[in-house]
Amino acid sequence: MVSMSWRKRLSKRVSIWQNRLYLYPRPEPLERTRLFWVALGLVTTAVVVFSAYFILLLTTGHSAFGTNAEDLGIMDQAVWNLAYHGELHQTICNIISDTNCYSPEGINRFAIHFEPILWPISWLYYLWADPRMLLIFQTVVVALGAYPAFLLARLRLRNELAAVAIALLYLLYPAQQQATIYDFHAVTLTTSLLLFTLYFMYTRRTAPMFVFALLSMACKEEIPLVIAMFCLWSMVFQRRWRSSAILLVIALAWFGIAYYFVFPHFSPTGKPLLTGRYDGASQGTVKGFLHKYLLDSKHRAYLEILLRPAIFLPVLAPWVLILAAPTLALNLLSSHEGQYSGLFQYNAEIVPVLIFATIEAIVLLLWLVQLGSHWLTKRQVQVAPDLSESSRPMQKSKPRLTGRLLQLGLMTGLLSLTLFSSLRTDYYFHGALPFSVDFHWPRISARTQLLQKFVDMVPPNASISAQTRLVPHLSQRQKIYMFPYANEQADYVLLDLQGDLYPSGGSDAYSQSAKSVLLSGKYGIVRAEDGMLLLKKGLPAPGLSPLSPVQAGPGADLIHALPNLPASLCADTLVSPQEMKQIQHPLQATFSAGTGSLQLLGYDATLNSKYENAKTHQYDRTDVHATISTYWKVVQPIRISQQVAFIMETSDRQEHLASTDVPLLNWCQSSTWKTGDVIKMQSNDFFLAPQGTTVLPKGLAHLSIALLPLAQPSSTIMDVQARLHVDMEKSQDGAEVNQNARLLRLFALNLI
Repeated sequence: MVSMSWRKRLSKRVSIWQNRLYLYPRPEPLERTRLFWVALGLVTTAVVVFSAYFILLLTTGHSAFGTNAEDLGIMDQAVWNLAYHGELHQTICNIISDTNCYSPEGINRFAIHFEPILWPISWLYYLWADPRMLLIFQTVVVALGAYPAFLLARLRLRNELAAVAIALLYLLYPAQQQATIYDFHAVTLTTSLLLFTLYFMYTRRTAPMFVFALLSMACKEEIPLVIAMFCLWSMVFQRRWRSSAILLVIALAWFGIAYYFVFPHFSPTGKPLLTGRYDGASQGTVKGFLHKYLLDSKHRAYLEILLRPAIFLPVLAPWVLILAAPTLALNLLSSHEGQYSGLFQYNAEIVPVLIFATIEAIVLLLWLVQLGSHWLTKRQVQVAPDLSESSRPMQKSKPRLTGRLLQLGLMTGLLSLTLFSSLRTDYYFHGALPFSVDFHWPRISARTQLLQKFVDMVPPNASISAQTRLVPHLSQRQKIYMFPYANEQADYVLLDLQGDLYPSGGSDAYSQSAKSVLLSGKYGIVRAEDGMLLLKKGLPAPGLSPLSPVQAGPGADLIHALPNLPASLCADTLVSPQEMKQIQHPLQATFSAGTGSLQLLGYDATLNSKYENAKTHQYDRTDVHATISTYWKVVQPIRISQQVAFIMETSDRQEHLASTDVPLLNWCQSSTWKTGDVIKMQSNDFFLAPQGTTVLPKGLAHLSIALLPLAQPSSTIMDVQARLHVDMEKSQDGAEVNQNARLLRLFALNLI
């Protein structure tokens, strides 16, 4: 008897909790009124505008050589090979800072990611075999995700205009836009596909739910785990046991097949080539684990980046937010910082969960307001029990009306704040909208046209090693590599000395790799013009210039070596009289060594910071970076090639080396400049904080410039005696000389 009584009590408690967790019964349909069609029209307009804007942005960016080997070049080569050669073969990889390089012969795409959706996508290449087709397709699919966001919000919030706001939130969400603008990735399609899955799951439409779940799983190997979470969620909160169980089995089987059969079959190592990113996740204590992967500043900043656009509302719906647990775990545990940077494609499948969690958080808050309204109604009746029967309905309706107005006001306020917060986050965080900080519309210029001419010179069947921004324009071939990979095996090597140097760690590492090819004796110059070099295996090698500050040989440091290059390579560094008139900050300062001297005629400066006030020269000391172009005139040649050092003089009277990264000075060395010529040298973008640290002291600082020998050892780079003497003749913008330090102060900054 006691045992039966205990079982009954337990059964009753389980039944109570089941009823409490049954939060999502079959939704009540809403009538499609005129307002619904107006709202749907607004969403359609937003989808069209989004698609048109991002298609134009991305295709123009590609034409302007703004796309990358990783990953548009990789995806284009793999899809092209699948369409025309029957296999997902790729040879592009990052030999320096990733784990996906194995052999110059290449690998199957399934050795890295399991993305069977690429099969139907490859059919698009029968219409137009161009990487821009992938960008257009991705943009349209992502844009269509606004419809399930709208329909789901309409059913949950019971308000058409509020649902429009949720659709706009989806289209504006920074994590979604970051995925959309970063080349093409199959996983980016899940921003839309998973939202369709959630909508059909909520509305209990099993067939379309299965279709979109299968499409989602086909986008990447970890998506079956996300779908498995959806299934468990549906079992608990919707009590959909049979359909959820079937889909759960499919998802787990899919995941198991991918990891235990597909990857071992296609990977040369027997496991996914990117698993090395997680080698350290199982080491150390629990405390160390939590600090390293969750509590440190970068991981906390990552979570903030994800949640801030929705004003952290998803945190109020943890029963929904948990659906993103598999992807969050993968990103937080990875050693690859890009996965928890808030950028790129790594958060694509998290966005649908954030949108759903935002909706549910608003539903929760509206429910709390409703509870408060009911409590006020009961309280009022208790306080005034003697009211007549005729006056009670009116007395009860006042709190109800007040409650409805509060609900409407709260919903309007929350949705307005989320839209504003998304726009604000996009403004500050590498946004893709025209008003965002650091946003520049891609521009097709004379230089990009020259790049295309060099690309067109490469035979379609030749193998080639090229820099990252050139690869997507050459990737429809059997063998193509991202420089410096396979740079001594490819038939051709294509270099842009002024282009993106990724994955090289900077100009020095890049120069070492490029000059080792030039001086290897295996390659000759097909064409050299304006910082572009096309090399072909088997042509006469250029050899070393007699003006080279270092000599070649086994184990030699070739960073500052000077190959015997055509003058046309540096032709675009010569400044015309018309360009001289456009110098932002003209001045005259002479740097001298013995009988030789170079005259600085001015500079252009572009500074960017999280916070900046150009009128008062105030900048955020933790994040201020610059690009400086300097204009030099040869008065008397200096036999020893020089380098430019940008040095920060701070309020504590200390010097901090900011950068020596002026890439063309390694190629168009000052010893080759002719008397009377004016030469323009542009730095790469650099942070003003000292190398190896992150913070400069507050207060007045100066960005200064010095000249010193190009081959000066790094250990003595700050030696004052190595710097050339400098004298000022003329200045219009407050530039001054620090004679004791042999520095020319270009401008002052107030670091805050």
